[in-house]
Amino acid sequence: MKISDIMSVKSSDLRKGLHQQASARKKSDRWGPAGRYGMKEGLLKEIAAHGDRGAIVPVSCFGELKREIEALRTDRHNMFINWMAGFMAITDECGFQPRSLITVITPSPKIIVGFTYHGETIRCIVPPQYLDEGVKDNGILEYINACLKPFGYTAALFDRIPQKLLAVHSGLCLYGRNNICFHEEFGSYIRIISYISDLPCDEADWFPARRMDACEKCHACVAACPTKAIEHDHRIINTEVCLTTMNEVPGEFPEWVAVNAHNSLIGCMMCQDCCPVNAHNEGNAVEGVTFSEEETIELLMHKDAEPYSEPLAAKIRQSGFNAGIMKVLPRNLAVLLQSTNV
Repeated sequence: MKISDIMSVKSSDLRKGLHQQASARKKSDRWGPAGRYGMKEGLLKEIAAHGDRGAIVPVSCFGELKREIEALRTDRHNMFINWMAGFMAITDECGFQPRSLITVITPSPKIIVGFTYHGETIRCIVPPQYLDEGVKDNGILEYINACLKPFGYTAALFDRIPQKLLAVHSGLCLYGRNNICFHEEFGSYIRIISYISDLPCDEADWFPARRMDACEKCHACVAACPTKAIEHDHRIINTEVCLTTMNEVPGEFPEWVAVNAHNSLIGCMMCQDCCPVNAHNEGNAVEGVTFSEEETIELLMHKDAEPYSEPLAAKIRQSGFNAGIMKVLPRNLAVLLQSTNV
């Protein structure tokens, strides 16, 4: 694909598609009594006031999502689909009668983490959303419940649902060709969080799951994918060969994956960094912690059963690395250092 073709795809194409969805929303009071309408709209305004974006749909939409996921199990790239189909469930653990699903999009930059090795500091990328888990999820829940509880309602974290699919159907996002969600303001530098609530919600707009219009003229992510997991005209990517999947799961990397294909400490940024819709996110990165040479060597040599030294354990807590990242960090860091020839 020519550079000129890629550059002709503008983020305005994404905005156009999302604005078309937004214009389809009915302006009538569809939420029953005026108090309920005000409560829902008030919550969405509260979410926006915190710099996030939200949508609320009836809990009955869970059934729609379940049926859609079940139908996708026949897809040839069904590894993740099969897992999600078995994972989806609404349990009694929330402690209330569920009435609605709340989806929140929150901005999430890349994080740059430094590792000192052989006298040089190697700057490694942690893609958006990996270091937000827990802190942002619970922080958003706190302000949601502060808004709901004076009116006798509550919400709880709810991840047993296909969050990207829910965000697209709710009108918050559109898919990219890489099967990643893009928001009109934040691009793909986002974290999607879902909550379940007893806030009444009887109906809502339910948009078709579709790609950005920009994708029709662009195949930049297909060309950039180092493992060819993205196909030109197939909605579901091949997660079995996706580098993000490999980077998240312990074990040896397949021999056919080139060392220089690795670009992030966890996950992969190739299909997001090349996307013209993300052009405004260039440089959208936050400096994280830097590990000393002694700490870097301890990380590389670490075995699962061994405790970390206390100074390193404190640095890990400061970094925001969760247990899942720590399981694969020695392997992922080693291959990144190898690719830089340090």
